[in-house]
This record gives sequence, C-alpha cells and structure tokens, in this order.
Amino acid sequence: MSSAAVVEYDALRDKTYRRARLGPDVAAFLAWFELGGASPISVDNYERALAVVCRMYPLTAIDKISDGQLAQVFRTFPAKSRRVRVAPYRTFFKWARQTRRIQDNPMDLLPVIRRQPKRQHDVFSESEIDLILSLPVVDAAPCAVLLDAGLRRTEAMNLQVRHCLPESGTVKVISGKGGKDRRVPMSGRLQQMLADLILLEGLKPTDHLFYGVRANGQGARRIVRDHAVAEGTFARWWRRSLDEAGVRYRRPHDARHTFATTWRRRGLAADDLAIIMGHESLRTTSDLYVVITPQEVAERMASIEASEALL
Repeated sequence: MSSAAVVEYDALRDKTYRRARLGPDVAAFLAWFELGGASPISVDNYERALAVVCRMYPLTAIDKISDGQLAQVFRTFPAKSRRVRVAPYRTFFKWARQTRRIQDNPMDLLPVIRRQPKRQHDVFSESEIDLILSLPVVDAAPCAVLLDAGLRRTEAMNLQVRHCLPESGTVKVISGKGGKDRRVPMSGRLQQMLADLILLEGLKPTDHLFYGVRANGQGARRIVRDHAVAEGTFARWWRRSLDEAGVRYRRPHDARHTFATTWRRRGLAADDLAIIMGHESLRTTSDLYVVITPQEVAERMASIEASEALL
C-alpha cells in the first residue's frame, strides 16, 4: 500500500478558508493590515496563522469565537514558534474590537505565552570566516556582505552595485523589513573586496551583487546580474560557497547572527547594533541576535577586577 505524502496546509495557495464564517472578517483585516504599511511577508504570515482558526471552526462567527476555541487553535502550533504565531491573533481581535465586530476580546482571557529560553546560535568562527573570504572574489565579496554587513537574505538578493559603492563607505538597504531603508557602515575589508569585485568583473551600477548562471545549448555558462536572483538560486550559491570553502553548512541567516555577535563582543552597544540591523525593538537585538556565553562574562569580570587592582 503506497503512503500519500503529507503536505502542510498553505493559506496562500488554498483560499478555501475564506468560505468559513470568519473568512470575510479575516480578509477585511488583512486588507486593513496591508493598508497600514505591513510588508507582504508580514501579511502572508498573518494570513497563514489566521487561516488555522477558519479551518478548525468554519461555522463560528467572529463574535462567537471563544477563548477555549482559541486555546485549542494555539495548541496546534509548535511550542518553539507558538508565541510568534499567536501574535497575529492578538492584532486581529484588537482590530475586531476597534471596528466593533466584537464587544469582548477573547484574547484577554488567555495567558501570555512565555518566551522560549534564549538559544545559542550557530555562528561562524573567525577561522571559518577567513576560509569563506578566501574564495575567488566573485563569491567572497557577496559572502562578505552577509558576514560583514549583516544583511537579511532578501535584502542581499536585491542589492545592486549602486547601493554598495566602496567609496560611499556604507551599504544602503532598500525596502528592508517593514519597507524601511537603512545604511550599514562598511568594514575596511568589505570595502576592499567590493572594490576588487567591481574592477575585476567590470560591474555596472545597476548590476546585482548576487548573481545567477545561464547556460546556452553548447554548455557554455555565463554570469548574469541583470535581475535579482531567486530563492533557489541563492540557496544553491550559498551551499556551494561553503562547500568550496570547506566550511560546515549553516543557514544564510547565521551569517547575520555572526555579524551581530561579533560586533557585540567587540563592545558595540546594543542600541547601535539595533539601528544598523534594522530592528524596531532593542529587545529583538538582545534576545535573538546576541550570543554571550558564561565564559565571556567571566572574562569580562576578570578584566574589570584586573583594572580595579591597578587603581
């Protein structure tokens, strides 16, 4: 007997959740949420989360949803992501109360979900960074953008040469998370690598830094930079780069963790780090991207004691 593949429900492909009694209200909320400036990624994530209650209780109207029903919905979310996936419900029912769709907010009767214990991120070591940046500059320079500027994957994929000219001294992120622009100061190493890349590859200001490869019928391959690479192209490039450098695979986002952790350990203030990483909340920077080990704390304490002894 053949086993059928289990496919996770995707609200963005299957819109049948809108047939539920709650469906039109979810659709109206998402339109309001987008109109308020939410990014497409945030709208997508909210839609996926809210589709779950529509599927589980298709006959229940918005003013009849109870805290008990919501508790059952939230129990279906993995513990590690439960706090994040419940957040859309808090915004949704707050909007429903504001627009007089409901008189009482069922979310008020539910407990606040505790934060999961802070986990240690798998950052790259200095020796691994040296190996990665020893690759040919066509790959090393884009890797340096991730490791030395801490860009998110989608931000890096859309990066053009005109946004990171070495003489400017900054990497300009256009429409980052939340649709916001920001500038990230370049390290001297990143400036040099970008200068080498632009010179050796003869790049134009509108060329994209991250490239794709196109093959013709004769098997010849050429690099293309006239448009942003797709997710799959980026993923293959990243894996190949780490393989060629002889470095154990980590996610592209771990390069961002590495950037934040490196600068925090070097003494950069968390609020300064939050600005260049594009975080609205300082707590995000402290909770998610900064790895401080007990050994590092012990070393700092020893350093303070040694300084005091000299006084």
